[in-house]
Amino acid sequence: MNGPNRGYITGVDELIERTSVEQVLTHYGRPLPDQTTGEHRMPCVFDESCIDSTYGTLTVNLSDPAHRIYCHSCGVRGNLLTLIHGLQYHTPPSGGRLRGDEFKSAVTVLRSINGNTDDSPPPRQPQSSAPAADHTNTSPADPPPENIPLKDQEKTLALVNLWEDCIMDVAEMSPPAAAYFRQRPWLTPDVCRKWKMGYLPRDERSLMRGMIVYAHQNEAGDILSYSGRNIRFDEQWQQWLADGRPEKKRPIKHKYVKGYHKGLQLYGEQADRLADRRLKESLGKLGLVVVEGQNDVIRLDCLGVAAVGLCSNKASDEQIDKLERIARQAAQGRVVLIPDNDAEGEAGFKELLWSLASRGLTVRLGWSRQSHSGQFDGQQPEHLTDEQWNESILPLLR
Repeated sequence: MNGPNRGYITGVDELIERTSVEQVLTHYGRPLPDQTTGEHRMPCVFDESCIDSTYGTLTVNLSDPAHRIYCHSCGVRGNLLTLIHGLQYHTPPSGGRLRGDEFKSAVTVLRSINGNTDDSPPPRQPQSSAPAADHTNTSPADPPPENIPLKDQEKTLALVNLWEDCIMDVAEMSPPAAAYFRQRPWLTPDVCRKWKMGYLPRDERSLMRGMIVYAHQNEAGDILSYSGRNIRFDEQWQQWLADGRPEKKRPIKHKYVKGYHKGLQLYGEQADRLADRRLKESLGKLGLVVVEGQNDVIRLDCLGVAAVGLCSNKASDEQIDKLERIARQAAQGRVVLIPDNDAEGEAGFKELLWSLASRGLTVRLGWSRQSHSGQFDGQQPEHLTDEQWNESILPLLR
C-alpha cells in the first residue's frame, strides 16, 4: 500500500518541479514575469483585503519550486499547487494546507496544464491584470460578478441603513475616534450624513463595530455594501515598523464585506452627485479627478472638486471603462490623477495614466512626490488644506 502512494506523490512532485510559473499564469490568463529567475510580484490571489496593504503583493519565487509563493499580508505560503488553488478559487487552502479534495483539484489542474487529461477541467477564462479580489473567474455556466444593492437582497435588507447607527458628533465618540475626526475637521456631521459614514460604536452588532464605516453606492445611489477603516491604523503601522514588521502582527487598514466586488465600482460615482451644479463646474474647468481612498474623495468634495475613488492604488478594467465613460460624458474627456504620494500610489497610477491616455483621454497629474519642490511627498489628498489646494495645486490645473 505504501509503494503506490509514494509513487503517486513522487509523480506529483516531479510534475511540480517541471512546471514553470509562466505555464500556470498563462493557463489563467495572468501577466507573465519579466524575468525567469528571482522574484515576481503579483496581486494576492487568496484574500481581497491584501490589496489595501502596502505589502499586500504576492511574492512568487521563480527559482525555487519547493517554496514558490508567500504573501506578506495574509501569510499564505506554499508551492505551485497552492498558487493554482488561489488562482482557481481565490481563497487560501482550508486549514492552511492543501489536503483531500483541494489537493486533488489542484493536481488535476496541474496535469491539465501539462497535457489536458480526460478528467482535467478546461482552463479558466483569461483575466485582466487587475487584482483577483475584484475579478471573479467565470465560465459559460457562471454569470459575471456583480454587486446587488442591499435593498434587493432579503438577507441584507436590514443592513441598508447601517450608516444611521453611526455616531457623527465628535463629542459622543470614543477618544480614538474623536481624535481621528478632529484630525480631519472637514468631516463635520453634515458631511458624514451626506456620505452616509461615521463612527460605529463597539456595542453595535456588526463586524465593523469600533471602525469608521463608509457606505458604497452605485450610480443610482443604491447602497451596495459597507467598508470599515481601522481608526488606530496610523499608530499601529508605526509600531509595526518599529517592531521590525512581524508578519503575523501587520495591522489592517480597511475591511470590506466578503463578496463585495469593489473593482466594479468607483467611490463617489453617484450620478446625482456628479450632476450637482458645484461639481459640474469643477468637471468643466478641471476634468474628472481620480484618487485612491474614500476620505480623499470626501475631502476634495468639500473643496468643490469632482473626484471619484478606486478604493485601491490599482484600477480594474471595469473601473477604467467607467472612468472613460464619465470623463467623456461630463468632462470633455479630461482626467486629473491625484494618487497617494508614496511608492505604491505612484506605481499604480502610472499604469492608470497609461491606460487612460491609450484610450485617447487627456490625462494630467495633480501632483507627484517630486512636484512642487517635493512639498507633498508622502502626503495623501485627504491631508490637503484649503490653502494648499487653492494656492499650490489648483493654479497648475487651470
